[in-house]
Amino acid sequence: MRPPEVIETELMEISAIADDSIRLERIIAWCASHPDEVPLALHQLLGRRHKHPSQVSKSGPE
Repeated sequence: MRPPEVIETELMEISAIADDSIRLERIIAWCASHPDEVPLALHQLLGRRHKHPSQVSKSGPE
């Protein structure tokens, strides 16, 4: 498996594509090319989504 930084960089480049259909095609091609890295990519993406709301709630008054 490649380093997580390389995987994240590739996914960020794909996510920067403006056209949704082209982005979807690139995601599918990336998953087909790197099937062993898909679980790591999902973990990174889901982890990033879960961090954002908790950071917002921690910065507010309790």
